[in-house]
Amino acid sequence: MRVLILIDAKNFEQGIFSLSETRKEFRFIDFYKISNFIVQYLKNNFQYRECELEHLRTYFYTGEFTDKLIEKIQRTLDKSNKNKETIEKILEKAKKNREKQAKFFKIARDYYFFEIRAKPLQFSQSDLKILQKGVDVQLATDLVDFTHKDVFDVAVILSGDIDLLESIKIAKNYGKHVIIFGNEEVTAEEMKKYADLFIDINRFTKEQLDKFTHIYIGDKNYNVKDEK
Repeated sequence: MRVLILIDAKNFEQGIFSLSETRKEFRFIDFYKISNFIVQYLKNNFQYRECELEHLRTYFYTGEFTDKLIEKIQRTLDKSNKNKETIEKILEKAKKNREKQAKFFKIARDYYFFEIRAKPLQFSQSDLKILQKGVDVQLATDLVDFTHKDVFDVAVILSGDIDLLESIKIAKNYGKHVIIFGNEEVTAEEMKKYADLFIDINRFTKEQLDKFTHIYIGDKNYNVKDEK
């Protein structure tokens, strides 16, 4: 059976952050290892023990920190007569995240059967917030497109976003298996209901988590909430 993995980076990372807070340890995801972990996990599931599972590709959906975003925040700072301290913090954090993300994108180019699909992040001058737009729409559109083209047999979705519900229903109506990996606390109830199989990462053992995440061992004062 052909397996396609679709990752909503922000949503899945929020699930890992929530798990980290519960277990009092900060974990970050190793996206190089996650595809192999998922396929091996499915092979150990009684529903797929007699099946030959073939991993086709992993699609990684995220918002991108662009130069245009940084420039817009900088212009807002230059023109603003208030909230300067808040905007400065947003700008500083955005620059750090852009640098970190650029490094990841560069490394991820060498991941096997792994493709990044990024949408430019937006900055709201009224709310003073960086917003992600169109990422869930892209994932949902791809799922429907791949379904119609009969690209896969099993879609593994790492997201609990309710906006994906209709695309999941379409995939299932075409006879596709839809499996969701996520944190029960941040996964919509309707998503759990319509998935053929919902895997709650909160139930993973330390050994299972170690196969696709790493424990942060740097600054002891590191706060998981800082990454949200």
